Amino acid sequence: MDNAIVVTLIRHLPTQANRDKKYIGWTDEPILAGLKTQKIACETNEIIGSDLIRCKQTAAQLFSGVPYTDDANFRECSFGDWENKTYNDLKEEASYRKWLDNPLQLAPPNGESMQTMENRVLQAFLEAFEKLEEPVIITHGGPIRFLLTKFASVEKNFWDWEVPHGSMFTMYWADKKAVLEGTRCTSFSVEHLMENERM
Repeated sequence: MDNAIVVTLIRHLPTQANRDKKYIGWTDEPILAGLKTQKIACETNEIIGSDLIRCKQTAAQLFSGVPYTDDANFRECSFGDWENKTYNDLKEEASYRKWLDNPLQLAPPNGESMQTMENRVLQAFLEAFEKLEEPVIITHGGPIRFLLTKFASVEKNFWDWEVPHGSMFTMYWADKKAVLEGTRCTSFSVEHLMENERM
């Protein structure tokens, strides 16, 4: 196991729109003030993640002073015209109801399908291995659910994964080749980093 690979996925801390249950895929909104987080055992010299401010601020709070490389391919799915709207705002729209039935293939108006999001996230994930030996990635709920669905040692459907804000998933592989070949990890663990709430 000398060549064992460890990958850490962290969902950003919550924003006001998250609390209000709004769709904020590419909306660039800061995290809530005053959030308390646990100390992290994970040590790293560099973080990689989404270019949106909520991920950068999460990195600054959890890994003070560690350099952050942003990559727009780690963004959440773009919800286009539905950004900053809630289920209640949209539930009467026929196009929204169709999208709920098939989000993998259908895209919101001026947004992207989940399949498009998954393709770019996978590309960014594999590229992270070219830059970092044991990547620590700070991203969003959709990308993390996709990566867990594809790589976790436990098989679950996309929406069956519980990925609260401030959750950290650590995945382990025997070697780098296994990751690049798309093999499921040998094991994984989850830790909740927020002290005062789970969202």
